[in-house]
Amino acid sequence: MPDDGDPRVVDQQVDGAAGGGEPVRESRGRCRGRRGRRGRRGRGCPPPSPDRPATGPAPEAAHPEGGPPVSVAAGRMRPMTSVTGADYGWIRSSSSWFGYALEIGYTLTLVRGVSPDRLLDLAGAEEREVCTGLGRLIERHQEFMEETGYWDASVVAGACTVQGEGGQWTLALALGGDLGSPEFMAALSTGTRAVSHSSNGGKPMHFFHWHENGELRVTFEWAAVRDGGTPDELNPLLREVGLNPDGDDAPGTDGKAAVFALAERLTGVRVTEELLAGAEYRTGEIPEAMTTAG
Repeated sequence: MPDDGDPRVVDQQVDGAAGGGEPVRESRGRCRGRRGRRGRRGRGCPPPSPDRPATGPAPEAAHPEGGPPVSVAAGRMRPMTSVTGADYGWIRSSSSWFGYALEIGYTLTLVRGVSPDRLLDLAGAEEREVCTGLGRLIERHQEFMEETGYWDASVVAGACTVQGEGGQWTLALALGGDLGSPEFMAALSTGTRAVSHSSNGGKPMHFFHWHENGELRVTFEWAAVRDGGTPDELNPLLREVGLNPDGDDAPGTDGKAAVFALAERLTGVRVTEELLAGAEYRTGEIPEAMTTAG
């Protein structure tokens, strides 16, 4: 990963806290808000986290007025950073909590200028809490699965504010399914940009979607087989992050890490293990009607 002086590094905020804050000991995540029958602690949770950057509250972002993103000019995509898949090797670390998301399935969504509350509203979320830390968000998902007998197709999602290109973005992490239905992404991206990528866990199915002002611009499971309104627009960026838009990827390519890098190229949001572990998430249960298989 680049050091703090590297121009590729994008300054981060998690609910208003700079990524370089005083480190604090976080024994485990916590939630506040309505607990009700779902308030008990889940089983099989990850170990306590190491020291994490301090976090704090931030004002909610307003929905933008609209207009073309700063990175799109005359139909030519301009990358916001020079990150590659090599910068996201941490997702494969045995100590990373993100391994849980890869195992059970996830969707990570980034949208500019839409608040966490608004994203959850658009997704039809129910019973919201505020959870501190990815560990507690995982516990929340485990509690939900236990209570529904592992049969409910709804997903648990947490959304937080981060800093990216042009100001505040919302990062949403859905555990246990895909929060990428065309209707949801079209509504979410109206007047702005939304990027998401996902995995369904047990099967080797991994999807990427880029929406601009309600339009699906590029989508793919394999980089060489793309769809959308402008399926070839990201081809230069695909090559730069380590994917091959013309055929098979090179041996040893980590396609998932490369997709993380592609999302950063489009948003300016650097997703780190520390960011996910220390974020303050607004959470909700997303109904099955808003989820898809890809």
